Amino acid sequence: MMTTIAIGDVHGRADLLEPLLDLISNRYGDARIVFLGDIIDRGPDSKECLEMVREELARNPASALILGNHEDLMLRFVDYGLDGSRSWCWNGGLATVASYGYHHFEFMGDDGYLQLPDQLADIFRAEQTSHIALIRKAVAAVELPDFLLVHAGIVPGVPMDQQDPYQLRWNSKDLIAYDGPLPKTVVHGHKVTATLFPEVYSNRIAIDCGAYESGVLCAVVLDDSARSFILSTAAAGCYEIETPRPSRPMSSLRLPFALTA
Repeated sequence: MMTTIAIGDVHGRADLLEPLLDLISNRYGDARIVFLGDIIDRGPDSKECLEMVREELARNPASALILGNHEDLMLRFVDYGLDGSRSWCWNGGLATVASYGYHHFEFMGDDGYLQLPDQLADIFRAEQTSHIALIRKAVAAVELPDFLLVHAGIVPGVPMDQQDPYQLRWNSKDLIAYDGPLPKTVVHGHKVTATLFPEVYSNRIAIDCGAYESGVLCAVVLDDSARSFILSTAAAGCYEIETPRPSRPMSSLRLPFALTA
């Protein structure tokens, strides 16, 4: 079985993504990488991060990008301009705009919220075709024999082919509130973990460690089990550690910050 490595929410932290990809390449060679979405926004280097994703997908066609809610917001602006800009601005989109070198386009609307003009949407469509195409090709989920990889979560009890793609990228609440068994362990991001480290539960693995603020970007190595975590940290470098097992249903297992390389 091909090794799959799922990477959590990056949010513009190229300084964390680059060493993480380097470690994966050195240790795992041609392993498939699945980016769980939210590559962009909030952090300073969204353009650079999207380019790393594009290069990985070009290098290994088995790799994939799952559409996150922040990529969804970017596409709404690209497609609808001003009418789709307010939510993106509110959710960190201005950092992405700045990473492309576009400055001084934002303005305060009559409703008191920052917005972006149609002109900038036209510029994105004309000048950033490869990144827009990359996002448009992003998938809703990736299924493995024992794992289901999504951005945010699923609605428990609903068959996968009946899940709403919008909910897959926007809704973690139903999954987090559910403590029963699932057909497959769900690996997800979207909701920053309380510990700011990966958390292992009886039915899911949460790997959004709030990289844009915490300086911790997480990946989990998957084959027939969740073999290990790889953490790329601003404070302690890039490390791989064995994945802990939950000692009781829905127990979160915290990882120490002092890691061993």
